[in-house]
Amino acid sequence: MQLTIEQALQQAVAAHKGGNLTEAENIYRAILQSQPRHADANHNLGVIAISVNQIEAAVPLFKTALDANPNVEQFWLSYVDALVKADRLKDAKQAIKKAKKKGFDAKKLGKLLAK
Repeated sequence: MQLTIEQALQQAVAAHKGGNLTEAENIYRAILQSQPRHADANHNLGVIAISVNQIEAAVPLFKTALDANPNVEQFWLSYVDALVKADRLKDAKQAIKKAKKKGFDAKKLGKLLAK
């Protein structure tokens, strides 16, 4: 039986929430094989990368999620947080400016710089 992308995403999120990062990662990657710009799969794979301290691997995943759907505040927060963790403060500040132009709370994003 073939799963739809949405069903696969639900399975991956359930595995992710359940702490089975390997299964979640495999499903997210399978989704990206079919839809490389899938915003949620990119974002959630980035979250897994951050959780295992692979900051540099997370940054482009968060960027792809943002490019695919710039209207999700959590994508901005994750992206800026990863840039700060990667010590790319100039890029983080630019991202905050872009998010602010989109109408997001710059204070919440700016707090990430103070970490």
